[in-house]
Amino acid sequence: MDCVLIRRDDPLKFNPLEDAVLEDIAPPIWHGPHVGKRLAEAMRTLRSLPMGGVGGYGGSWPPYAYEFEDMLAQAEQGELEKTQRLQNRVRLLPSYADVTRMEAAICWPAQYLARTSWLLVAVNAVAFARSIERDASWVANRRGGFAETWRDRHDRGCEIIAAGLRDELAPVF
Repeated sequence: MDCVLIRRDDPLKFNPLEDAVLEDIAPPIWHGPHVGKRLAEAMRTLRSLPMGGVGGYGGSWPPYAYEFEDMLAQAEQGELEKTQRLQNRVRLLPSYADVTRMEAAICWPAQYLARTSWLLVAVNAVAFARSIERDASWVANRRGGFAETWRDRHDRGCEIIAAGLRDELAPVF
């Protein structure tokens, strides 16, 4: 049996991820929009951490104990499904890598914007809003002012943080 090998000038591509759009590719250096993304991600991770009682002594009882009559009354009013959804809710905990990135990013505004408190407030407020799927107009409605002002201050603060991270040669994640 003879075997013939053919050399191709254009080798076959076996990487199935090559043509896919990857959302979370880190840039080569820190820049403002990526800092803003990491700050919003850090606040989202912080919100997803379990905040139990002191030293792990949190309550293990459900918020309400329902009697059979209560459940019948809820079924008549159409509230039983809502109650069951709340009781069966599963909370996904963040991974170790998520918590590590959160610990690194959560202190950046205080570290790099301590002298400009107005930028620090804007960066934290807009990052929090983005972590709960809101935007700068939500911040303006809650705190006053204009959405463009909040967005501009957030962007300027993120650029200052990015410059500080570049100066310290912090690894990009």
